[in-house]
Amino acid sequence: MLSLVATGFFLGPSNVCYDNIGCFNNSRPFTNTFGALPKSPASVIENLTLFTRNNINKGELIDFNNPYDIDLAYWSSGSPIKVVIHGYMSTGQEPWGDFNVITVDWRLGSHDLYKKSAANTRTVGAVIATILQSLQQTYDFSMEDVHIIGHSLGAQTAGHIGSRIKRLGRITGLDPAGPLFEKYDTAVKLDRDDAIFVDVIHSDALPFEDAGFGTRISCGDIDFYPNGGGHQPGCPSPVKVGIEQLLSMDFKDAFLSVSCSHDRAYYYFVESINTKCKFVSYPCGSYKDFMTGKCTSCGNKPCPTMGYESNISSARGDFYLQTNSKSPFCRK
Repeated sequence: MLSLVATGFFLGPSNVCYDNIGCFNNSRPFTNTFGALPKSPASVIENLTLFTRNNINKGELIDFNNPYDIDLAYWSSGSPIKVVIHGYMSTGQEPWGDFNVITVDWRLGSHDLYKKSAANTRTVGAVIATILQSLQQTYDFSMEDVHIIGHSLGAQTAGHIGSRIKRLGRITGLDPAGPLFEKYDTAVKLDRDDAIFVDVIHSDALPFEDAGFGTRISCGDIDFYPNGGGHQPGCPSPVKVGIEQLLSMDFKDAFLSVSCSHDRAYYYFVESINTKCKFVSYPCGSYKDFMTGKCTSCGNKPCPTMGYESNISSARGDFYLQTNSKSPFCRK
């Protein structure tokens, strides 16, 4: 599948091109992965699977190697489209919702050294964008009906999808990965310009050396900071990441041992779908001000709820709330 590799002097490959999705380089602004280039789709993606109300228990595989020749027996015309993308060291095998749901299992690319996994988000984003454009031509839907839900590196992948598709409806970023993204150009990460509406839940926004794997920076139309956006109640205390891991970006074991807060964003979002309790949140300048009772209303407008129904609100900006330490997380 690899059709071209351009090699730089002493620097290794500086450009790679793959059939159907185009070329990638590691020049600015894509310097965040320290020269690592994205691998080919076949080396990164395990499978793409379609679930609908007619095949909830058995997904239909989508042939991502032939994106321009897709014929899906279970596609539900007229139904909204949800694309669910997992993050670092995870998999994407579970169905979600009652729509045209495409789950993205890119475990082949997400279980690598972190910098390589970060680079692979570009391949996954390009493949999904190509698939969606092909499906649109076949089934005639609006991209405004597409909702991408991404966790961790999956949230950053969603940003790459949005940069390739105009007027994408919505992106939900569930604790977007911070390392190798937070301090870099918006071209390499999720930002509010990647969709008509971008909502973000920050649940692990500690400094990286304190084992924070999420991003602190606001990057959506509306950003939610449950419990301040850092360490989540009920999770083990964070353990500092060693200097060797920082330099090598090889922190698989560290990630698995401290990912509780990072994963909470996903659980909060799922709970917002499955329960009647609302994660009501409040605008505030800081979590400290919120905790001292300085932010207790949203003026004349209803306060937004964190999670699936956040798009109902016209509110924009940073919002704070508290949760319980275990499920159910929503406070009544």
